[in-house]
Amino acid sequence: MLEDKVFQKRVDLVRNHVRETGSDFVFLTPSPAFQYLTGLDLEMRERLVGLLLTADDVPKMIAPAFEVSNLSSGTWIDEILPWEEEENPYSLISDTLSSKTAGYSVLLDNSLPLGVYWLLEKAIGGFESAVSLTPYLGEMRLIKSQAELDLIKKAGRIIDDAVMLAFSKAQLGMTEMEMKQIVQNEIVRLGAKPTFAAIQFGENSALPHAHPSIRELSKHDIVLLDCGCSLGGYNTDMTRVGVVGEPTDEQKQVHSVVLEAEQAAIEKIVPGLACGKADGIARRVIEESGYGEYFTHRLGHGIGIEVHEPPYLVRGNPCELRVGMTHSVEPGIYLEGKFGIRVEDLVCVKDGGSEVLTYSPRNLIQIDV
Repeated sequence: MLEDKVFQKRVDLVRNHVRETGSDFVFLTPSPAFQYLTGLDLEMRERLVGLLLTADDVPKMIAPAFEVSNLSSGTWIDEILPWEEEENPYSLISDTLSSKTAGYSVLLDNSLPLGVYWLLEKAIGGFESAVSLTPYLGEMRLIKSQAELDLIKKAGRIIDDAVMLAFSKAQLGMTEMEMKQIVQNEIVRLGAKPTFAAIQFGENSALPHAHPSIRELSKHDIVLLDCGCSLGGYNTDMTRVGVVGEPTDEQKQVHSVVLEAEQAAIEKIVPGLACGKADGIARRVIEESGYGEYFTHRLGHGIGIEVHEPPYLVRGNPCELRVGMTHSVEPGIYLEGKFGIRVEDLVCVKDGGSEVLTYSPRNLIQIDV
């Protein structure tokens, strides 16, 4: 978990933005933006929880009364306004603002549920304007601090250990779901939170992001593990590939091309490189090897509080990489009905290059069973 002063500084910047834009207040419900400012990783449920910010007052959280004790232990926000089950929490927001009877200018996050928007608008007597805060927060979130990077690195060590353990415990007849459980149990044992585990055997590995199933492990199968976890609210994401027994020439060839494409992109990542050009570096290697039509997705995505967030390394994106941006590099080749291979690592853009934030070997792992 980051120190309280980190969240306080973020909120101060948002409050300055409220002042500079002439807005009356910010209201956020549980979301990545909410987590970025409060430290609380919550799901949006039917009972309203929200963060209320104005330019000059202290930050306030709106929450069900019976949840206040639990929430207060996980956030730096001191003032939590409780509402009872029989009360209307939107009236509480209106009473707390009490500076106008109508015509508020508000800043809201893109993830705010439409139902919350309508009820809030009704309670405060209508909006003079409602503007998205998402671009402003998104710009803040693009560049990772050293404290954020330290959490991503620690999570990277944990996912390395969990994925390598799963490969070592592979057995014929084991299902994808059973291997997923090995990964997630190890993540928990090491003190992190499991977020996802795409475990794909054989022909399933040719379907990017397919969910683990009861498909059993067989001889000669490709085994693709794309897994992640979070630590202190920050995520990691890594993909490694193995094969049961001796790999075929085709499996070795495809893995070699994917690895070459990934390395070519990582070596060229420097501040000022356009995201679209980074994608093109890896794509060119795969196209020149004759597999261009089988690389079916973008090269990478940003990572932080969310597993997928800007910047996106995709064709046509002119956004330039900057020092402190953290993202995946994950080229892949997918031969439907046969197998797919993707190798994925996280990097942070540094002066003159990049730092890799995932650590296990990238070789095609031979699984002896």
